[in-house]
Amino acid sequence: MDTELKVGVPLGQSLKSLAAYFVITKQSEGKSPKTVSYYHDNLRRFLWYCDQQQFSDDIRLITQWQVKQFLAYVGSAKDRWGLTGTESQTSKLPASQATVRHYYVVLSCFFNWVVAEGFLSESPMAKIKVNKPKPKVITPYSPEEMNHMLAVCDQDFGCGAKFLGSRNRALLLVFLDSGIRLSEMAGMRLDDVNSQTGEFKVTGKGDKQRFCHLGVTARKALWKYLMFRPGVQCTDLWLTEESQPMALRGIQSAIESLKKRAGVKGSGNVHRFRHSFALNFLRADKNVFNLQYLLGHSDLDMVRRYTSALGMQDAIEAHRKSSPADMMKLK
Repeated sequence: MDTELKVGVPLGQSLKSLAAYFVITKQSEGKSPKTVSYYHDNLRRFLWYCDQQQFSDDIRLITQWQVKQFLAYVGSAKDRWGLTGTESQTSKLPASQATVRHYYVVLSCFFNWVVAEGFLSESPMAKIKVNKPKPKVITPYSPEEMNHMLAVCDQDFGCGAKFLGSRNRALLLVFLDSGIRLSEMAGMRLDDVNSQTGEFKVTGKGDKQRFCHLGVTARKALWKYLMFRPGVQCTDLWLTEESQPMALRGIQSAIESLKKRAGVKGSGNVHRFRHSFALNFLRADKNVFNLQYLLGHSDLDMVRRYTSALGMQDAIEAHRKSSPADMMKLK
């Protein structure tokens, strides 16, 4: 996919030019680099599709049906964007409803901006609706599953792979004990962490920073990892065995491997630690505002999902203790 958002041609009514200037506008508004990249990449794929379908570059000629066609392509096509090889792994299967909605939101934002700037009188998105995906049941890691994964780390450590074993154990416990996002974990630096007090700083969505805390168990795991972490001139906290910074995919792969070796089944990967943290924290603290801060949420919507999931879990546990059929001792 070679479509790029380039500035240089007159603004006019050109779809490509307006998309490029929209991204520049987001930069000038002070949006974070990740947010700007998010807009850029989603619009770049839309432009690629428009080129493939030979849609007009005159934005006045882009119709709601062409946008609907694009959204249908995202949600149904395999091997999207003309990519091949390892780069196409996330695009080999049809996208989820959540992904389709991401494109819908970006295109709505873009075309609304075009209308506000006076290049269109009405957005082609005005009559398009894409429902929010239904929330999935929140499934945390159980204590047994955590112990199985930690046992794999300890086995590696005992077999001589001290760096790998200590690093992976620390990853597991920092995820579990803080509930931070994958991107926040990958972005941690050595000087962000006070290994004595357990306090550490993360940079979340929108480049918003907050402080989190580690309990004694996770802190000990982090200390142990730092003992075996190579003393290289690298400020990133998490390193590969080649002493390079761990990327997002590297952390995901490490957790996937631990799950597989530990025999932990079920869907979900890194984000399940966030669910585990939230439910266990709520069970102990009950303060939704504390949880909102620690998770870095801008509102209470997701926190309400956690309170609902906690109620479901507690109700099921209560049923285990007081099943009517069991208590009646039926034959």
